[in-house]
Amino acid sequence: MRLRWNSCARILPGLLILSTLTTIFSGLLRAQEQPGASQDAAIEKEILSLETLKNDAMQKADAKVLEQIYSDSLIFVNARGQVLTKKDRVKEFESGSVKYVSFRQGDYHFHIYRNTAVVTGIACSLVDYHGRINQTPRRFTSVYVKLEGRWRFVAHQATLVSDKEPGNLQYCSH
Repeated sequence: MRLRWNSCARILPGLLILSTLTTIFSGLLRAQEQPGASQDAAIEKEILSLETLKNDAMQKADAKVLEQIYSDSLIFVNARGQVLTKKDRVKEFESGSVKYVSFRQGDYHFHIYRNTAVVTGIACSLVDYHGRINQTPRRFTSVYVKLEGRWRFVAHQATLVSDKEPGNLQYCSH
C-alpha cells in the first residue's frame, strides 16, 4: 500500500498541473472564438456599408460594383427559389431583365463568426423581374465572408413574406 501511495503522490502534482493548463488553454481558445462587442460593432458597420453600396448598385444596375462585392462562388437563391451564380446575377442587371424601381431594406440582425457575417432582414421593393412586377416584401439571409482582407457577398436567400398585408411589417409601411 505504501508503494501505491508514493506513486500517487508523485503523479498527483503532474495531474494538477495538466488540469490547470487544460483549463487555461480552453479559456484562451474560447476567448479567441468570440470577438468582443466593439469588434462585432465594427464588423456590422463594415457590412452595413457594403449592403448600402450593393443596394445602390442594384438600383442603378451597376454591374461593375456588384462584380467587386460578389464572391466568385456566390450562391444567390431568389424569392422564386431560383439558384443563381455570380455570372447569372450580374447578367440580370447588365441585360436589364431585373430593374429595381424602388428599394428599401432594413430590420437587420447580425451574427458574427470571426471572418463570417450572417445578416438577416427585410427587403421592400418594387421590382420588374423579367417583365413581371413584384412588390411583395421579402425576408432575407445574406452571408459575407472576409476573403484576402475584403468582405465578400457569398450567399443570399430570399423568401416572400407570408403576411397578407405588407403594411403590417413596420419597416415596409410608407
